[in-house]
Amino acid sequence: MATFDAEAIAAAFGKYLKRKNLKVTAERLNILAEALATEGHFEADDLLVILRKKNRKTSRATIYRTLVILAEGGFLRKICLGDRAAQFEKSTGQPRHDHLICLGCGTKFEFVLPELPDLQDRLCRQFGFAKSDYCFQIFGLCADCAAAKNE
Repeated sequence: MATFDAEAIAAAFGKYLKRKNLKVTAERLNILAEALATEGHFEADDLLVILRKKNRKTSRATIYRTLVILAEGGFLRKICLGDRAAQFEKSTGQPRHDHLICLGCGTKFEFVLPELPDLQDRLCRQFGFAKSDYCFQIFGLCADCAAAKNE
């Protein structure tokens, strides 16, 4: 796993907030710090639990709003993993990746498809579409669940 400079990211986040005419608050910085410290996928409620355990007071609404701001600014990635609540993951220190999601057991397989950005760009040019983000998920059954279903 690649390392990243949390202080530099916090400074960049502060500048981003100011450009958007948003306040730099302790709550937002705490949410950023915990999001960066969290490995893998997480939901807003996961951060709420962590922050409450550390006696850092913040509301669920502030967490949700801040996660959206962090995703819009490119500090986190918002991902859709089926019918669950939106999940997030760090966008720093790891390559952009996509997911295969098993509808049987819920296992998530991460993969990197190097040609996907070029394909997206070609499609956007073809249709005169200005892409702001994307979410590429494939839903189905993993090998174990498919085998169990066929037994």
